[in-house]
Amino acid sequence: MSSRFPISANLSMLYASMDRDERPGAAAADGYRFVESWWPFRGPAAEPAELESFCSGLDRAGVRLVALNLDAGDVAHGDRGLLSIPTHHERVVANLDSVAEILARTGCRTVNALYGNRAPAFDPEQQDRLALEQIVAVADRLGENGATVVVETLNSVDSPAFPLTDIGDSAAFVRRANELGRYRNVRLLLDTYHLAAMGVDPSHAVREYGALIGHVQFADFPGRGRPGTGRVDFAAVETQLTAIAYRGYIAFEFDPAVTSEQGEEGFA
Repeated sequence: MSSRFPISANLSMLYASMDRDERPGAAAADGYRFVESWWPFRGPAAEPAELESFCSGLDRAGVRLVALNLDAGDVAHGDRGLLSIPTHHERVVANLDSVAEILARTGCRTVNALYGNRAPAFDPEQQDRLALEQIVAVADRLGENGATVVVETLNSVDSPAFPLTDIGDSAAFVRRANELGRYRNVRLLLDTYHLAAMGVDPSHAVREYGALIGHVQFADFPGRGRPGTGRVDFAAVETQLTAIAYRGYIAFEFDPAVTSEQGEEGFA
């Protein structure tokens, strides 16, 4: 099955076993022209040499960065973003200069800002207020670079402490952020795996929330394998994306080790 949309490779998922600077070349060797990445540095503010190495690696490989995650904390140990957590406010602020520099250097115009887990030490309403304040601040800051900031709905099985597991709640958050921001540049990130894990048909979600969608990620369910290894109807998703005149990328954000019982590899 081929795609009607330009495909980007998520460097952090598809090439997780490789060093950061090896990943763009590996994606190019696999035929990708576009890539995206989770925050690729240990700290929120990249050292100049690190940033130069990352950006020049993209240039050498001949791939274009089309989406980048904000610093989301220690994702491997359960963090799912920092926006809603009061103790990480300064970390979010510190991250933005490095993000803006990468956008200016690469031309990337989509930034994924994960909301943040519920923190037991803080009142949920306090966290929600802070998350709204910070998504507006992030969107206004990065809007100066012409960027769109996207908000992702995760699933409650993989991320039990994450509050945005209903795409309707995510959409309400996006709408409120756009009411308050200067650029109205906050959109939804639609991830087929997370939606399917919550019992939502991704094609229905595209039809329902199409006007708010700023980025799309493909992985199958169950298993988070490549499209074709599970039960998601990707042809139906693409049909709906065409119907809403989606003009963005489809990112492959799957676990390449997962295959179906039949050994299918899905998209070529």
